[in-house]
Amino acid sequence: MRKSWFNRLLLSYMPVFIIVITFVFFVFFQVFSEQSRKEALKSNEMLSLQAMQLIDTSLKAIDNTVLREIASSEDLRTFFKSNKEGDPFINIRAVSRMKDMINYNPLIDSIYLVRYTDSFVLSNATQGDMKDFSDHSFIEQIQDTKTSKWTDTRMYQPFGHMPAKQVVSLVRGAHFLNEEQGIIVVNVGTDSLKRMTQDLFKSQVGFIQVKDQEGRLLFSNGADSSGTKAQSIYVSSYSGWNYESGFIHGGLMRMISSLSSIWFVTGLIMIGLGMIWMVYVTRRNSKPIEQIVDRFSSYSLPILNGSEKRMDEFAFISSALDNIMEQSLQYQKQYKEDMHLRTRNLFHQLIDGNTVLSWIDWKREAEKLQLPTPKKTHRIIIVEIDKYGEFCSHFARQDQNLLKFAVRTVVQEILMKDELQSWSEWISSSQLAVIVFEPEKGIQDIEIFERQLDQIRAWTAENLKFTVTISIGDRADEIQLIPSAFQSAKYALKYKYVLGENRLIWSDDLATEGQAEAYAHLGDIRAIIQLLRKSDESWKDAYHSLFHNLKQGLLTNDDIEHLLDYFIYNLNRECSSMNKELQACWSDDILPAMNDIMDSGYTLEFIHDEMYAILMRLSNAIVATQETNQHATMIREMSSFIEREFANPNMSLDYLSEQYHINPKYVSKLFKENTGQKFVDFLIDIRMNEAKRLLLNTNHNIQEIAEQVGYLNAISFSRVFKKVMGSSPSDYRSNAAKRA
Repeated sequence: MRKSWFNRLLLSYMPVFIIVITFVFFVFFQVFSEQSRKEALKSNEMLSLQAMQLIDTSLKAIDNTVLREIASSEDLRTFFKSNKEGDPFINIRAVSRMKDMINYNPLIDSIYLVRYTDSFVLSNATQGDMKDFSDHSFIEQIQDTKTSKWTDTRMYQPFGHMPAKQVVSLVRGAHFLNEEQGIIVVNVGTDSLKRMTQDLFKSQVGFIQVKDQEGRLLFSNGADSSGTKAQSIYVSSYSGWNYESGFIHGGLMRMISSLSSIWFVTGLIMIGLGMIWMVYVTRRNSKPIEQIVDRFSSYSLPILNGSEKRMDEFAFISSALDNIMEQSLQYQKQYKEDMHLRTRNLFHQLIDGNTVLSWIDWKREAEKLQLPTPKKTHRIIIVEIDKYGEFCSHFARQDQNLLKFAVRTVVQEILMKDELQSWSEWISSSQLAVIVFEPEKGIQDIEIFERQLDQIRAWTAENLKFTVTISIGDRADEIQLIPSAFQSAKYALKYKYVLGENRLIWSDDLATEGQAEAYAHLGDIRAIIQLLRKSDESWKDAYHSLFHNLKQGLLTNDDIEHLLDYFIYNLNRECSSMNKELQACWSDDILPAMNDIMDSGYTLEFIHDEMYAILMRLSNAIVATQETNQHATMIREMSSFIEREFANPNMSLDYLSEQYHINPKYVSKLFKENTGQKFVDFLIDIRMNEAKRLLLNTNHNIQEIAEQVGYLNAISFSRVFKKVMGSSPSDYRSNAAKRA
């Protein structure tokens, strides 16, 4: 009977309870969802505005840098006032200014200068006439439109062997004395702009699109937004670009929002019906309960049902405790993750110098994060994994993390042997930065410190199946000097090509070494290619000498890569003018192999050996082609004859044609096809090389040297010498004497 009455009451009130609670939860989550949607839209708009402001600020900074250089740089002013026959160091200084602008503004992909007086183009990687420049069509368009704003998206290809890149360009006229003598073109890759804003839109449901004034897509970040309408659109007042952002499932969100009011009204009706039902059921069931109470008012009610109710309460408490314990564990886990992130953030603040931290602030934060107490003096070292591409291919991701943990642990333990505390963080996938805390008395014996670092290097090579290179930065006697010490250690790693891997590199040693100018090797590269084209075996000695000079010159990795790109570029240009068999050999075999070497080369010795083997294949192919050519023997005889008779003032095409009984024009054509040079250029090279030898090793006057190399007039000789060498014979001799 009791069970029947219990079921009756339960079935009477349970429907109302379920209806009301269901509606309350629905209203709660509906309001919460609507509020979340509004906040998400507002956040999306703020991120879009922030992305626009970030890009506009960066572009304005580049524009201001260019305007400042135009107004104040003497090197650029001198370049635009010079001509092709001018001092070559003018071009070098101009390139240096362009590199400074690129280093100051990492967004800049490339820069080139256009001089109107002689249609000369100079970029940070090459130079030449405007008609031969890969971007000449864009230059002509700019000259017609005279615009000085950022252009719409376009494709830019600096070299023929390199793929084109999507860029936006800033064009500024070089005005001096109210006269425009040229233009400066700054190219910014759209992929760089995309990387700048990619951290703002990482959600799988949000996106941002940036389009130029013509409606073409510059880049897109976030999830795939095809077929989705943007929730917010901003137009930059500076660049005129459109910034569109929104949510991928915006249509569904709008539909739910439109139905919310209907559900709300329905819920109110359900509450009203529930209240009516409760009143009805209460009135109907209250009479029997009152009768029962009246009848058993003098008796104690049994507690069975109460005990059952208490059991239910304990079950609820148990469930609640389990929930609290689970939340507590999640909180502790989140706290540990936050501590790790705070530790990494503090480390990057110290080495990057993004914020100003005092010694007291650092000490207070170190105590909270359980880090070593900062000292007055610190040293920065960077441990870099050598051949990181091979490291990633040989080990799985889990093994990579384990090996990196081993390297970090070994660094700390070996340094602790001499009571040196350290703090290390992986600043990139291949580089571990370490702050070494020097004791108050300082590092007494620097040789012991160097021996410890060498133990780290040796232990890694012996036990971990890969090697590391360790660079040691400058000593930081103040907290403010830690970023510069870190930069010195990072800069030292740029000499791994020259100095090799699996070693220690001290930034102090690099500061005392002389560094050669990369542009000094451009002539040697061209000479090697010409000798190779002529099948002259001396190209091998010139090649070995070039790499020897690169190593002795202590060039950075970037400089060496630029020189090797220049080598491949010129070799590609020469091979493009050869016959079809050699062109096919170059494009199908030699060029891909060289590009693979550039991608996988980690040391200068490795690049030297591998590229030499490839050039030997090309040399053999050229020799084989020349042997099958019926005119190759005759051209070699002509070349030998010119090398013997270059001092003859009558040496010319007509003179050769008389000697070999061939039409002069046909001689010129054969000479160009087989040697890659015009007859006049070949003769001038021989005469100028002999003239340089006489100027350096003899005391003959200019007239005597001119006669000995085939010129009757010293004025003609001086004019040709200055055009080839960039200075007059007398200046060349005096400059060589000063250097000696």
